[in-house]
Amino acid sequence: MTFKIYLKPDIERLSRLVEESRGNVLLRLADKSLRNLKNNESAAALLQREADNCNGVELKLSDIEDYPRFVSFMMGGCV
Repeated sequence: MTFKIYLKPDIERLSRLVEESRGNVLLRLADKSLRNLKNNESAAALLQREADNCNGVELKLSDIEDYPRFVSFMMGGCV
């Protein structure tokens, strides 16, 4: 499941959501490569860099059970 966040997200909250997710959470970088954010010490920095890029943050979830929590995060305005 892939989705894109266009609003600048609360990076701290999004990082917690990633760590609490059941499956892997992959971030698509500007060079089109994918980086796993789960258990990644530089996840917050990667998220911040992509959010500052003004093109949105594209995430791919490996576990469909995580989807409702990420949608709820997005519906809450990402803040």
